[in-house]
Order: sequence, then C-alpha cells, then structure tokens
Amino acid sequence: MNLVTIPRSVCAAALAVSIAACSQGSGSSTNPPTTGAAGTGSAGAPGGAGSGTVASGAAGAAAGTGGGAAGAAAGNTGAAGSATAAAGAGGAPATDAGPVGGGSDAREAGTTAGDETPRPSAGCGKTPTIAKGQFVSTQIMGRATWVRLPPAYDPAKAYPVIFIWKGCGAAGVSTFGMENIAGNEAILAQGDFPPGMDCYDTADGAKFVDLPMFDALMDQINSSYCADRAHEFSVGFSSGAWLTFFLACQRGDVLRGFGTIAGGFKPTFFLGAPQCKGTGLTTLMVSDLDDHTNPFFDEDKDGDSVEIGLNHWLVANGCTEQMWTMTNGTPSPPDPNVCRTYTGCGRFSTGLCLTKGKGHDPQTSLSMPGFWQLFKATLPK
Repeated sequence: MNLVTIPRSVCAAALAVSIAACSQGSGSSTNPPTTGAAGTGSAGAPGGAGSGTVASGAAGAAAGTGGGAAGAAAGNTGAAGSATAAAGAGGAPATDAGPVGGGSDAREAGTTAGDETPRPSAGCGKTPTIAKGQFVSTQIMGRATWVRLPPAYDPAKAYPVIFIWKGCGAAGVSTFGMENIAGNEAILAQGDFPPGMDCYDTADGAKFVDLPMFDALMDQINSSYCADRAHEFSVGFSSGAWLTFFLACQRGDVLRGFGTIAGGFKPTFFLGAPQCKGTGLTTLMVSDLDDHTNPFFDEDKDGDSVEIGLNHWLVANGCTEQMWTMTNGTPSPPDPNVCRTYTGCGRFSTGLCLTKGKGHDPQTSLSMPGFWQLFKATLPK
C-alpha cells in the first residue's frame, strides 16, 4: 500500500481534519438522529460538544505531553502553540466573476499546492456592516446562519473562507475552536439545521435542502466581504461531516478542500450524476475504529461509510494508492492512531487519521489544527 506514515508529533502540521458539534445517529449507518449529553464521545453513543484542548497554532502540534494534535491520538493533551498562521491571500479589490453555487470552477489551475492565484470576491473594498472577531447571526432562507470576520479584518485583503457544520442536536453556533486556530487569517461561517430538524438533511430520503442554503450563504459572504474564492473550504463533524461530503460532491467546482470527522459518503450524494463536480479536492478525513455511530467501515452493508468516502476521493483526486477494504482484505488493515497522506495525489493532498478508542468524538485537538494546516498549505505563498 506504500502509505506515508506521518509521525504522531507532526500529524496536525502535516495533515487536516474536521470540525463542528454533536452527532448524527446511525440506524442505517447514516442517520436517525440522536441527541446526547455534551462531550460523551462514547462508542456508539451520541457525541456532544466534546472536550479536548485545541492548540492555538502550528507549534501546538508538536508541543506538550504527547504533542498537541498527536496527543489526541495517543490520549495525551498538548500544550497550546504560539505559531502564527500564514497570512491569507492578499490582493487589491477586484470584481467577482462567475456564479457562486454550483457554477463554473472558481479555482485557478495550479500544479502544486500553494500556487493558486487568489480570486478576490465582489465584496472586496466594502466596509463591513458586522462586528469583527465574533460570530454574528443572520437569517437565510428561514434559518440562522453565522459569520465571523477576523478581528483585524482588512476589506482590501482576500481571506480564505471555512464553512463549519455541526452535529445533530447542537444549539446555536458550534465551531470547536476553529476561530482560535485560524485567528486573523480566515472568514468562518456556519448554517443552522433546516427548520424543524435537529440534523442536516442528508439521511436516507433526503431532499438536500441544505444545498440552496449553502449557495445563499456563500453568495452573501462573497458579495459582502473580501473572500478569496479560490480558497473556500468545508469541514464538519458527524451530521456536519455527511453534509461536508455532500457539498464536496455537489460543489466541488467552487470548494478548494474539505475535512470530515466521523461522517461518511454515500451514492445518493451524486444526485444521479455520473461523478462529482470539479477536478479534485484537498481533503483530510478523521475517523475512529470504535465509532459505531458513524463507522469507518460499512458495517451494515448499506453502501455508505467513511471508508467509502475515502476510496471515492482517492480515485477522484487521481491518487496512485488505493485503500484497504474489508472486502479484499489486502495488503493489511489501516493502522489505528496514525495519520497518513496517500501518494500520487498531486495538488489534491488526500489524508486519513484513523484512531482507536475515541468513539464518536470530534477529536478537536487533532482535527482543528490538522484542517487548518492542510488548508493553509494551499494558500498563495
């Protein structure tokens, strides 16, 4: 399999992983919802607003006992880092071009990570109407959405955007501390569940009503604030991870990358199309072998799991490696407590952090710094 094993002390600095709150139940491995007590994280149980120390920068990945993000895999807690994230893409205000939701590919064609030209949105140069450094609530399509501008937001600088999707039952905005990781370097956003629901609409029989909400939220950000349309990302935990996989398929032509924690991919996300949109996405997936709410393997044989999502993106990203599966059993199962990147994926880095003993948990000290490091690596240097 020739996997590139990343030492635990540098997992977060080399890879990426997802975010958000609460759980998406499984029944069919995807989702009858269950609501749980905060931070239980037990196997097969609903995870809530999980605990876990979030490192504050890249240096936190290797600091402290066991090392920040790596300590999550080893069961230790890392000290907060002090490294400063690389600045977001700069550039003078420019006129945005092309549709936002599901339109033409918003990314410049690069050959290696970090070489894409920034694409300032139509909101560049506009004075923001919301407070900086805090999540401000608005209403889109009858549901709450939240946007956070960096504390030192500069309307002449194009910022990457990170959409954060929470897990079932989480009230209000839930970000697992991504604002502490990205700091001044990214615009953050989240949308609430559809009215009358306590999960995102990705379960069997879904009408996928979150898609137009995502399009409208992205459009609002791009038209109101200075966003870098070449560097917009999605991350999610549990129900939010299922939504992130869906958006990666349906909006892969406008997203640059994504990260998931404890949520999977299924064929209905294609919506009848022969393939997902776009040419590939940088991604990191985080899963635990003792998570039986949203298992890594397709335990109930219903065609959806984290493993299926990983296999899909290994192919979509043109990676030369293939994933071990329960069916073929060769060459060997993935090692737990290890983060690795797969080879031959070109500019679309594809990674997996597979832990054991964490259950259905957001693993914030592993996922948050990991996601940000992965996304930051794609920004113009």
